[in-house]
Amino acid sequence: MVDHDDLIVRYFRYLVDEYGYHIEHKEFSPETMGNAYVTFKSSSIGIQIVIDRNQALMVIGDQSQPIAKWFDFTYVLEYFAPSEIAYDFGEKTDANTWEEVIEAQLARLALIVRKYCDPLLSGDLGMKGDIERIQTGRGVETMEHLNKLSQVYRESRARDSN
Repeated sequence: MVDHDDLIVRYFRYLVDEYGYHIEHKEFSPETMGNAYVTFKSSSIGIQIVIDRNQALMVIGDQSQPIAKWFDFTYVLEYFAPSEIAYDFGEKTDANTWEEVIEAQLARLALIVRKYCDPLLSGDLGMKGDIERIQTGRGVETMEHLNKLSQVYRESRARDSN
């Protein structure tokens, strides 16, 4: 098994080589489902790529803020390329391995970050407010959807109990 933190570094090495980021921290936990993460930082931007239960995920933000305040890549990509899908988790089949599934995710993420997010990678945080609005809007939409589902569930239970 290849250390997943090394895989992350391999696919995102261009952040160091081309954009001047450094690797602030990397960790691999083979005993916990192969989870790993790597945090890259420049003078203004922080990027953390995580492998969690065979899914590659990413957050990006103002590196002077706590990671909890960084943006999920979904919202960043929605700003830069609204028609693109941020994550494609792939599927384990008889024809591939979990390692191949993870590598495909990392390769894809590295490619679309490089293709669409150059201003942010270069340190421009001018779009921060727009990304915050996208994130907030999605949060509101999600809560409305969950509230509707809860209402339907409550109504269904009420009908069933009568």
